[in-house]
This record gives sequence, structure tokens and C-alpha cells, in this order.
Amino acid sequence: MTPSLQPAYPTEQFAEPADYRQEPAVSVLLSKAKAALRSDREFARTCVARALELLHEDPVPESGSSACFYGGLADWQVRRAVAYIEANLDSPIRVKDLAALTRLSSSHFSRAFKRSFGLAPMTYVTRQRVQLAQRLLLTTEDSMSDISLACGMYDQAHLTRVFRRLVGDSPLAWRRRRAAGPPQPPSALLHASP
Repeated sequence: MTPSLQPAYPTEQFAEPADYRQEPAVSVLLSKAKAALRSDREFARTCVARALELLHEDPVPESGSSACFYGGLADWQVRRAVAYIEANLDSPIRVKDLAALTRLSSSHFSRAFKRSFGLAPMTYVTRQRVQLAQRLLLTTEDSMSDISLACGMYDQAHLTRVFRRLVGDSPLAWRRRRAAGPPQPPSALLHASP
């Protein structure tokens, strides 16, 4: 018997790109991406994605939530801002204070916060306050005025106005409806968008 001359592994795994003329195009795209990296990151990303398409590969997926978005807050800034917001929902929270915690100017902090969270800082704070109000409405028998003060709202009317805008119902009607039905998961509490 003669030994087989076929390789022990499939050659498709190690195949080169079919068209070697594309390599200069890839080189040009990567050079353009490198030049645009500091000034226009979106263009740089587009050049790299096109180069990878030419090489028959998929582009690297977007970074996960743990990575800092370009122009967003760093992880330590996110943790510090969120911890401060959660600890101070019952008192006034100012953008100036959050910016000082993260060692940024107010305008830079607002821009970076929106880039990281998809919401302006005070919109995020308001949503957190409404979620706290929802939890208190479900777990306590406190009056609406006590709940509004515990959530950092000025009075019951303020809570009702903000709650209705975000949730679509008044707090008292929302409480009655939830008390009669099955319990809602925490992710379903705040369902309407402003």
C-alpha cells in the first residue's frame, strides 16, 4: 500500500484571500484609518471594516458595556456618579456636583454622561426617582406626600406630574392597579418613555 498524499487537515482553513490585488487596497484603507483615528473615529472604523471585508473577515464587534465609549465616562466615573445619585435621590442633585465628583466641567460631564447612558444626567436622575417611587408605592403604605419627599420631589403634585409623564398614569392609580394584579418584575416598572 502506498501512503496517501492528501494532507491530514483541510486546506480551506488556511486559504488566502482569493484576489491578491486587494492587498494594496487593504493597505490604503488601513493607512487612511490610521490617519483619521484621532480626528474622525467613525471614518476610521469604516475604513477598517471595509479592509476586513476585503480580507473576508468579520469586523470586531463593538466593545462591551464595561469599556469606555469614546467621549463617554470612564468606568470609575460611571460608578462614582451612579453611587452618588442612588445615595442622594431624596435630596437635590445638581449637574455641577456630579461633574465635581468625576473631575470634569459641567458641560463636559453632561456630554460624556449622555454618551455613556443615552440620557441627559437630570433625565437619568428623574427616571431613578420615579423608579424609587414605584418601589415605595409597591412595598409601603406611606402617603403620597411622604413618598414624594423620599424621592426628592418638592411635593405630591410634583411627583404626580413627573410620574404621569414617564409612566402614563397617576401614582395612586398605578398603585391600585398593581395591588390588584400579579407582581411586576423590576424591569417592567418604568415602561413609558418621555
